[in-house]
Amino acid sequence: MGGSSTSAADPRASFAPEVLDSLAELCSVARSAADPSLLELARLRLATILDNDTESVARPWGPLDPEKREALVSWPTSELFDDRERAALALTEQFAIDVGGVAAGPLGPSAAVLGADVGPFVQALYVLDVGQRAAKALAALFDVPLSSSDWAWPAVDAESGADQMAAMMRLLGAIGRLQTLDPVLKELVRLRGARLHRCRRCQSVRSVAALNAGADEGLLSSAAPEEIADLPSATLAALDLVDALLAGPATLDDELVTRLRNSFEPSELVELVCYLMRNAANKIPVAFGVDDAIVESGFELQIIDADGETLTVDETALTAR
Repeated sequence: MGGSSTSAADPRASFAPEVLDSLAELCSVARSAADPSLLELARLRLATILDNDTESVARPWGPLDPEKREALVSWPTSELFDDRERAALALTEQFAIDVGGVAAGPLGPSAAVLGADVGPFVQALYVLDVGQRAAKALAALFDVPLSSSDWAWPAVDAESGADQMAAMMRLLGAIGRLQTLDPVLKELVRLRGARLHRCRRCQSVRSVAALNAGADEGLLSSAAPEEIADLPSATLAALDLVDALLAGPATLDDELVTRLRNSFEPSELVELVCYLMRNAANKIPVAFGVDDAIVESGFELQIIDADGETLTVDETALTAR
């Protein structure tokens, strides 16, 4: 079945077209794997949470009664919503506001209602939530309106039964192949996001590229590296971008936009936002409570190879000792 294609207005079309295509494919797969009507509820609720007016008028992801749309803000008390819709909305809000509380909060009750559909739905929340956050950031940085109408609809829709996780891995790989940013900067922003989402495995990982570039463990292990080191202005701006994109409604003020534009080339800005999106996939294992570290002590060493795949390696990969 044909759909609309991604928009040339999205800066990823110019600087990361493979990422944009993979993102649209993942969104299409998500709509085939999860209940589209629940995804539409989640999309609109997230647009409100993220203060994303552009998204609120974007192409629908599924059917929705107009009365429910009007009553969405009062869904916990409205009689218009059934148990499945309430379960989906409870997951949506917790996933967006504090993903670390999903596993001990709404996951169990929601899974009891949604059954086997809970897995595909939570995976779809990643593109709905983080996708909107990334689009808001790019819209501010490039002064262009963006909604999921621009990035969530491939020219050809995914076939029914398409593998959602395989599509996710294709997106992560496409982003991983973007490798022009400074490795220490990338590691600092990755760890900032890991701490915000309280991902245990992510915090137990260290980037070989960053270590080989001279990153100091005292710097990497600090929750506030900007307070213990004289970091470059570009790194400081990137850390503030992480906070804005992941900790709040992804609203970038004019001062931050100016700092980022002055610190990075347009292609680098796209890579940075995409890299934050890649790392924010940790929201899925955190939501399910399966984000345990795989090392009992020390750190898990990882590289992102030329194909964009994340690999765990041993200490022989370190050149700076």
